[in-house]
Amino acid sequence: MQNKIKVKCNVIWKRPDGFHGASPSDFKVVHLSNQLKIWLHLRDQTNFPFRIAGGWQEEESTARLNQLINLLDQDDYVWRDALVKIFDDSMGDNAVKHIDDLVLWITKLKSYLKGDTWELEIMGQALDDVIHHLHQARAHLP
Repeated sequence: MQNKIKVKCNVIWKRPDGFHGASPSDFKVVHLSNQLKIWLHLRDQTNFPFRIAGGWQEEESTARLNQLINLLDQDDYVWRDALVKIFDDSMGDNAVKHIDDLVLWITKLKSYLKGDTWELEIMGQALDDVIHHLHQARAHLP
């Protein structure tokens, strides 16, 4: 998998109050575990809500991370379809290993979160929820 995390990489949250002059109607609120909520942009799911900065593949990694984050309010079928597409795009040969690599990548990203205490809590929970969905999808692979 091409998700190499460099030591100088940071994951930041693009808060909705400063995102391209957007209005509240441009977002949906997604409920995370532990009673937390995150605002997700309705259209720009590639560049929002997080940005990976400092790595040589930051644009591709940011898009991949946000693709997963924007699935958080979706059911298991949507997750499986999205993960099949992600796997097909990866040109890998083992779907289980690919999901394991995604879990490892997301887990590593958790140590690079930057922001205020409340931002870190929301970002960390969003990543934990993604990991949970990845584990569920992995359990249903043939």
